[in-house]
Amino acid sequence: MTATLAQWLVTATWKGTLLIAILLLLHRFFRNRVPARWWCALVLVAIVRTLIPIAPAARFSVFNLVTSARAGAPVLVVANDATPPPPAGMKRAFLRSPAPPAPAPWVAGLLVAWAVGVSFLLGRTAWQLYRFRRQLAGSIDVVRDDVLLLVEACRTRLGVRRRVRILSTGAVATPSLYGWLRPTLLLPQGFLESFTREQLRYVILHELAHLRRSDVPLNWLATLARVLHWFNPLVHLAVLRLAEERELACDALALAALEAEERPAYGGTVLEIVERLRTGPMVPAAAGLTLGMSATPQQLKRRIVMIASFRRPSRHSLAFAALVLGIGLVTLTDARAGDVVYMRHAAEPLSPATKIVVDSLEQTMNVELTAASLDEVLHAVSNATGTTIKIADGAVDDAQRQSHVTLKGTNVPAHLVLMETLSAFELAVKFSDAGVEVIKPREGDHGPMRMRIAGPAPEEGALPRKVMIVQEGGEGEDLPGGPIIERKLDIKTDGQSPDGGRKHKVTFRSSKDGQETEGTFEIEVTP
Repeated sequence: MTATLAQWLVTATWKGTLLIAILLLLHRFFRNRVPARWWCALVLVAIVRTLIPIAPAARFSVFNLVTSARAGAPVLVVANDATPPPPAGMKRAFLRSPAPPAPAPWVAGLLVAWAVGVSFLLGRTAWQLYRFRRQLAGSIDVVRDDVLLLVEACRTRLGVRRRVRILSTGAVATPSLYGWLRPTLLLPQGFLESFTREQLRYVILHELAHLRRSDVPLNWLATLARVLHWFNPLVHLAVLRLAEERELACDALALAALEAEERPAYGGTVLEIVERLRTGPMVPAAAGLTLGMSATPQQLKRRIVMIASFRRPSRHSLAFAALVLGIGLVTLTDARAGDVVYMRHAAEPLSPATKIVVDSLEQTMNVELTAASLDEVLHAVSNATGTTIKIADGAVDDAQRQSHVTLKGTNVPAHLVLMETLSAFELAVKFSDAGVEVIKPREGDHGPMRMRIAGPAPEEGALPRKVMIVQEGGEGEDLPGGPIIERKLDIKTDGQSPDGGRKHKVTFRSSKDGQETEGTFEIEVTP
């Protein structure tokens, strides 16, 4: 549990921080060239990236660029146990499933500190919300017919279907929208007497724009990101940027509902509210007219310039939407776990009978076994391929025979079922004219052919590796000839089961005779 939580926090932090840094840099140079609503969407993508624990792997993920160098580390494939040790930077191994490394002792200490910070901020947020709701208890419903009719007219103008309750309250300093499922427009005490009907109309349009954009649930999402990443200043900066762009986006929605001659008066109303009404901390369940605008000269100038130069959305909106969608696709997905290349080399030509045995494992099979023994799995592969598979004497001990294997897959290459199962038991195979023999790899063990695995050590659940079937007595990496078969597979290890077992999920893509096969294969081995 500790390792999983630490891995999520580290992964979410560096990926989200990288994306936030890029977007903030772009915002610095292009903020006035891209409409605020699209900046909101882009910053929101970055914030969501900091929250998602697991993202689907995809070829087009931008994070493939970060992990490609690690997945493509050099590999030395060995022909037998007597081959000299590989040079620096290369790794030699038998076919096996490595257990996830145990976290360092200091990791637990950092997680405790992180959890303390999260607990404190959650408690503070809950207390603020509790106090806010208690302050609302003494609020007065606004029942003036002219105000209610004005709200209804603004709802129709913006296309908002949900009815909105109106309260006059001392809980807020500026007009705010509270709640989402049951939205409520909160007006400071005395607001109706201090501002004109037209100014009230502008305020209502702005607050209903928050409702139409679903800014309150998005505010909760941003608050969650700040709580979970309280130690990350870039996340806090992204949330502030989201709040600023959100206000500008609501201004744009309100201005689009007004006539051109009314827009200067809208800007004047915003300035008057900023100057006359104090601003204070708000709860995540509310969104206000000045929320997120700290009234710095630069921010206020940008807001007024946007209002003064407002133009209705143009045909470029489709291009911006496509841009946001594309950025979301490449950043809210993860890199593939690593390319696994299955190849066959032979130092000498295979005999016709042995080649038939090897080729038989290229057949695909459907498999679904629950709590099966190793013998039952080998029997299923044998039935699917028509190949004789036997276990060598002494290769499997009593504990391995008592282990249970659960398999599930459709249209899976038989060799994948065989190798992934044997990897959990740290076993290998030999090929001969008579069929396949399961063996326990050890130094000095010779046979016609043996399956080997080599590859970089796994990182972050990835298991990039290369498997070769080689002729015993070959020359290691100098085996002649090119690959006969090549398969690329994505392999992720789901970690070690609580009872000490192993669990893998393989997403595979392969091609043979011009036809591509895709699917998933799951295996779990428990003692």
